[in-house]
Amino acid sequence: MFPAEGLTPLPERHATNAHTGSPDRVIIDRALSTSFIAALPAEERADVERRLRDLIAETPELAGRSDVTLPYETLMVAFRKDHRSEC
Repeated sequence: MFPAEGLTPLPERHATNAHTGSPDRVIIDRALSTSFIAALPAEERADVERRLRDLIAETPELAGRSDVTLPYETLMVAFRKDHRSEC
């Protein structure tokens, strides 16, 4: 039984969102805050940032833009405690 005995999954819900802002905020800050990148040594994080800046500069859809939008979807899951399991 998932995730544990005594719990019943409720229907999943989805929400479509968008993060709009400067390429620095939307792309670079977001990528650098990702846990596995944030955990890198400072030199490696700086290399990731440099490579992201190069990618932005070389991508016609991003280069020179003051605002970009990153769409994403949030998946929400919840569970209900079964009262029968308390008996």
